[in-house]
Amino acid sequence: ADRLHNMRTLAAVAPVKRRRVARETMEIYAPIANRLGLNELFHELQELAFSHMHSLRYRVLAQATRAARGNRREVVGKIEAAIKSKLAGAGVAAAVTGREKHIYSIYRKMIEKHLSFSEVHDIYGIRVVVKDSPTCYLALGALHGLYKPVPGKFKDYIAIPKANGYQSLHTALIGPYGVPVAVQVRTEEMHRLAAAGV
Repeated sequence: ADRLHNMRTLAAVAPVKRRRVARETMEIYAPIANRLGLNELFHELQELAFSHMHSLRYRVLAQATRAARGNRREVVGKIEAAIKSKLAGAGVAAAVTGREKHIYSIYRKMIEKHLSFSEVHDIYGIRVVVKDSPTCYLALGALHGLYKPVPGKFKDYIAIPKANGYQSLHTALIGPYGVPVAVQVRTEEMHRLAAAGV
């Protein structure tokens, strides 16, 4: 909590110290938060550290993400509506929300896979929250019936949770106009644990 407060107020510190504290946060505190399953804290620490370590890169990516959001808003809205309709038709009660990939995650993907920003397609994703584990698999089946899944992009973290306790089903679908959509399916309890940790 102290480090998060320091990171939120880091702009008031001299640039040399700012970069040192940001690097330390990225290398030590963010991984600790991740290991403890404190997902929201983990992502906020990463975003803040990245914005201070590489401020120009952060600003450029933030601007590109805003522009892409405007261009894809209509398509993402249609996909979200289609998913809600398909799940309702399959008798699956679910909360369906859109989510945006964090800027540092986009940057890391660009570096690791040698991609330009325009080649990172899964900037947007859909999160489906259902009542229990069996319903997660039922929802997944309905989604794979709606849009074609991308081969090799399915991960079952419910059957095999991550080391920090994170559980969810991850899949990638080819939506309308060939737009890839990353989807997470989880229960309310899994969602709370993913956000706030044990």
